[in-house]
Amino acid sequence: MSYSRNLTRFYINISVLATRLIGWLQTGDLQKSKGESLKAKILTDYFAHHYLSAVEMSEQKEITVETPETIWQFWDQPAGKKTPEIVKSSLESVRKFTGDFEHKILNNTTFENETDLPGYVLDKFKKGRIDYTHFSDLLRLNLLKNHGGIWLDATGYMTDLLPKYILDEDFFVFLTDETSTFPYSFVQNCFIRAKKGSFLCDVWYQMCVEFWKNETKTLDYFQHQLIFKTLIFNHPDAKILFDKMPHHSERETHQLIGKLLQKFDATEWERIQKASFFQKTTYKIASGTDDPSTYFSKLCGKR
Repeated sequence: MSYSRNLTRFYINISVLATRLIGWLQTGDLQKSKGESLKAKILTDYFAHHYLSAVEMSEQKEITVETPETIWQFWDQPAGKKTPEIVKSSLESVRKFTGDFEHKILNNTTFENETDLPGYVLDKFKKGRIDYTHFSDLLRLNLLKNHGGIWLDATGYMTDLLPKYILDEDFFVFLTDETSTFPYSFVQNCFIRAKKGSFLCDVWYQMCVEFWKNETKTLDYFQHQLIFKTLIFNHPDAKILFDKMPHHSERETHQLIGKLLQKFDATEWERIQKASFFQKTTYKIASGTDDPSTYFSKLCGKR
């Protein structure tokens, strides 16, 4: 498997480089989108070849709903560092809009009380072979598989209650489109709605942990999303369920992130809040966060 993985990684790098080079020679454009589309195709073929068999015989389980359902989040601050203000504000925003949901924020000392992640996943996480980002990809699916509910990243800033059209679904994710920064990733995974027993959640999780049973490194930052894409394009039952799911662009939830350091405008903020019930933010901002006139400062209570 290691040889196959390394060969795939090498093939991806060479193919993407060749695609961009040919595009530049022909048009003067490096054609990033074509290179990323090719990378996605190579990876989904790899995932289908090696890991689709793990879910080929999977069957739909009975859908159940816990009372109350839970909004799940995860944040674990490294020792000696402060939790970013935007994360604190985002977590607090969720508390304001939980509605009938319970709200649980897990960390490194509490997540094992709610999960049954395989030992090999926990071992690779503790040894640093699985980083925090890709560990949380597994954590969210395991939580939803076992309990159902909502997953929202710790940087998701809620502005309204969860909409009925999402709550009614057994499974829901937002999709990328041509305006997305990384359209090849296919879906956004910072927000996932899944009822306990959701087929799409269960098989997505199973393929992901099967990958880590055999692998020691990620193949792509968006491999979690690309494994989901593999399912939709190669598993008939998954495709049927996905086609029935409401299709909404992640664009609705990206109205704020590009404006965080812009001057706050109350009228524009009203529009942003109406665009979706939450907005994606980020704490990965190198400078400019001390300016009290920005959206960032407004969200962090610095105005």
